[in-house]
Amino acid sequence: MGCCGKKTIIHTGKNIVKGYTRLATDTLHITEKYEFTDRRVRACQKCEKNYWIGRRLFCSICKCFVPAKARVIDEKCPLDNPAWRIKGEEK
Repeated sequence: MGCCGKKTIIHTGKNIVKGYTRLATDTLHITEKYEFTDRRVRACQKCEKNYWIGRRLFCSICKCFVPAKARVIDEKCPLDNPAWRIKGEEK
C-alpha cells in the first residue's frame, strides 16, 4: 500500500501494518468497519484493473491487497476512483 502519491517508505510501511491490523480486527469483529471500507472494496470488485488470487482481491496497478488497503483512511486509488474519497473530500 502507499503506492499512490509520493509517500515515504516509513509511511507506506505504517499503512500496510494499519490495513492488515484493521482487516484482522474486522474479521474477528473486534472493531467496527469504517463506513467507507465496503464502498471502496465494491468499487475495486467492479474495476477492470483488479485480479483475484483464490478469494483474495488485488489491484493490478498498485499490487495492493484491496481489503487491507480499503481500511486505511488516507490511502487513495491509483485511478482516482471517486468511491475512494472520504465524504467532503474534493478531488
